[in-house]
Amino acid sequence: MGNANRFDANKALLFLLISVFLVNLALGIQQTAYNNFVNDIIGIDPAELGFVQSVREIPGLFTVVLIGAVSILSQSLIFGFCAILLGAGLILHGTVTTVPQLVLAIVIISIGFHMIYPVQAAMTLAAAKAGEKGRRMGQFQGAQAGAFVTGTVLVYLLANVLSGAGYYRFLYWTAGLLAMAAGANMLLTRGFQRPPPAHKVPRFLFRPEYRSFYILRLISASQRHMFVTFAVFLLVHTYGIHVQQVAILMGVSNGLAIYIRPMIGRLVDAWGTQKTITAGYTVATATALTYAFVPVLPLLYVAYCIDNWMMGMDMAISVHLDEIARPQDLAPTLALGGTLNHILGIIIPFVGGIIWQVFSFQYTFILGALISAFSIYLVQRFPQAPVPAAVRLPVSSPRPGANSD
Repeated sequence: MGNANRFDANKALLFLLISVFLVNLALGIQQTAYNNFVNDIIGIDPAELGFVQSVREIPGLFTVVLIGAVSILSQSLIFGFCAILLGAGLILHGTVTTVPQLVLAIVIISIGFHMIYPVQAAMTLAAAKAGEKGRRMGQFQGAQAGAFVTGTVLVYLLANVLSGAGYYRFLYWTAGLLAMAAGANMLLTRGFQRPPPAHKVPRFLFRPEYRSFYILRLISASQRHMFVTFAVFLLVHTYGIHVQQVAILMGVSNGLAIYIRPMIGRLVDAWGTQKTITAGYTVATATALTYAFVPVLPLLYVAYCIDNWMMGMDMAISVHLDEIARPQDLAPTLALGGTLNHILGIIIPFVGGIIWQVFSFQYTFILGALISAFSIYLVQRFPQAPVPAAVRLPVSSPRPGANSD
């Protein structure tokens, strides 16, 4: 046999994909039921919801600690331990009845999730070939969407046979066990871990030449967390939709995302990161204004779906870093970017919840539209990396019979 430490990219991607699927299946269950759970079981108000979401983002500030751990443990071990922690938080989530208890469960879940993300992104980019990084990121986004759809189906079906607190407890305990299985999968695949780097990896890596990546991560948190925190809560709290309606909405949205997000990945390769990110923030501005001013449920459902699909544009920010960063800087810069991502992720939900509580939800979503519009302006100020000729595709008018992959 060859070198025992040889990095088999295809096998690593397969095992990573299995664990990513299980983690996102667990998160799909949790997120689908979450807004109805906090509204129906806890009776949360918009200001409390914003506070809980802000606390949820605090662990994201400490993702740079990952870099010290990665210099000792492999990325597979980090993923495995964090997935098990995530599962423990989900099991606890199923037992909470008050806001303080909810905060504790959410913090545990958040620590696991936010530590997984930079490791997953770094492993995917490291295993992908040059010119295919956007496509690989898109494929993982599609797999995550497929897992999420499976979670929404479970939420919908179980609502037919269970109800009340027992229904939510069963959902969250199931989700917790799935996340723990994902962690065990990564812990047991020891043969597919990359060895720790021989050189010392800095815990805190900040390079001025990567400032465009840092700024994009900082701003993207505002738009994303505005959507994650308040879009479905608006439908549940203001328009009174049932958990099964939420499951159908999220299932349809993420089912289509299985196909749409890989397409976005190909757009990143074909259009370049600057144009792709600009398009994403333009759509985000329009959907935020729809939430604010269009009190028609079918149109709000469409806005939710589009907003959800456009969250896949975040992969363009990771690819942008890959275009400008040294290979050895990729993992530590992604981790620091994740930390910066959460600075506004802490502020915006809290401020948005207070604005909703004091004034109305319209002003919360107007704030989201202004943030997205400002992001469009910022993106134009960054230099655009050239698109490799090998992946420059005729996206707007493909040739008849051209391969879609």
